[in-house]
Amino acid sequence: MTDSPARVWRRFRGCLRHSGPIRSTAMYALSVLLLLGLWWGASAVVKELKGGREFLPNPVRAIAEMVRLAGFWFPNFVVSAWRLVLAILIAFVLGYPLGLLIGRERRLDELISPMIYILYPIPQVAFILLLFLIFGIGNPVKVAIVALALFFQILISARGAAKNIEETHVTSVLSAGASRWQVYRHVILPATLPSILTSLRVSIGLGMAFLYIAETFGTFDPRHGGLGAFIRANSYSAVQAFAGILAMALLGLILYVAIDLIERVVCRWKFTVRRSS
Repeated sequence: MTDSPARVWRRFRGCLRHSGPIRSTAMYALSVLLLLGLWWGASAVVKELKGGREFLPNPVRAIAEMVRLAGFWFPNFVVSAWRLVLAILIAFVLGYPLGLLIGRERRLDELISPMIYILYPIPQVAFILLLFLIFGIGNPVKVAIVALALFFQILISARGAAKNIEETHVTSVLSAGASRWQVYRHVILPATLPSILTSLRVSIGLGMAFLYIAETFGTFDPRHGGLGAFIRANSYSAVQAFAGILAMALLGLILYVAIDLIERVVCRWKFTVRRSS
């Protein structure tokens, strides 16, 4: 015997009262339901305005098409995923340490900050055509385009986070006999890491936008060219194109959750204080 809607709602409200994974899962479910409802309403409005033509498919049709075309978009999903993850790692490994050094070392800040002020306002998308002309249309240039955009995001976030550290914290560690490396390891890294992980979350959307541009520029392989190429190859059908768009949304969600889990591991003190307060 199936539960009534009222009983299901009471159970859901009970999940919201819990803390930890149960509450997080319930909130994710509620958010997805709200998003699907808004999508359905927008689809109905667009269909009415366009005289019955379905330019924006409803979520049921789009998800059904996504399932039907799984054998076609999944190889592209894997290609886009490793490109984006590799670009994030490159940007993080290069931008995070350099940003900390610029933020804490005055002479290095005076030397490099003017370069950042000149280069950062330039839209990184302006370099795409130049990179393609120099390096061709292979995987390295697609990863480089995304990594370049994310590098400046992480670099500036790390620099700002390092500058905002209370000097009393650094002074107290130095007075205890700590070396410069120990100051970075025990003070600067723990103090800036939460801000950098937050910056990474924000950068996921930017990285996926640049990845889409890179994969649709000069790419002619709709099966192994990435999700951008898959969407472009199916642009004649709104429903099939939305299958690729949903796959990109799924990729973004997976990366966002992965960064959230990483933060819970490497920034345990942050969540311990939150639970105890």
